Amino acid sequence: MGYQWLKPTFVLVLGLNISVSFAADQHQGDIQPWKVGSQVFTNGDVFEADFGDLPGGAYRTDDPGFDADTALGAFGAGNWLRFQGLDSLKFWNGSSWSNTVLNGEHIEFEDVLGNVATFSTSGVTNAIGVIDQLDSAGDLHSHLDMSIRNAGNSLGGSVGAYWVTLQLFETAPDSLVPVSAASAPFSIIFNRGLASADFETAVSATLAAVPVPSAVWLFGSALFGLVSAGRRRLERVAA
Repeated sequence: MGYQWLKPTFVLVLGLNISVSFAADQHQGDIQPWKVGSQVFTNGDVFEADFGDLPGGAYRTDDPGFDADTALGAFGAGNWLRFQGLDSLKFWNGSSWSNTVLNGEHIEFEDVLGNVATFSTSGVTNAIGVIDQLDSAGDLHSHLDMSIRNAGNSLGGSVGAYWVTLQLFETAPDSLVPVSAASAPFSIIFNRGLASADFETAVSATLAAVPVPSAVWLFGSALFGLVSAGRRRLERVAA
């Protein structure tokens, strides 16, 4: 399915990359971030999820997980890996992606601290969350609880596929100040009750969808640069 990352060979591809991993020490289908220098990377552009998986029931899931790939580059020991929700929720209506849902559907991500980020067709509320704290080796493997809810905020959602966009960045504990440039944006496509073939059609259609604006791709780098510049100015004043 799509392009693949095969370790130990590092392959650079253009366009969208449907994530599949076969490394023995990594979990297939998980989002696998790593850091080189101050830049965060991920192992794919598009990841699949299913609200109909058995543990999550019809309207919940905790997959894909987040499984840092320290073989490619470790994060800072004790720091926090964070996500930021971008753009707005999109719905697959059977033939195309749109910003219109049938019954006020929205998707919630509960972070490790119990805070909830909400993706709706009008945008993302409480967009930044904590995935987990990195261990002494700069590694983590964590799963967040994700659910789909209707206009009444009850668990439930119309049959279809749902598309959210995120990026990852690293901070010190209890801080929103990045210590890394954010990853390029990536997408999670959720299946809610579609047959497998129909869901794969929706996933494939992301290739033809409008890409995330370039300004959003640069969010992490720009924010990191602003913080660094601010620190340099403070140091000059102090001197």
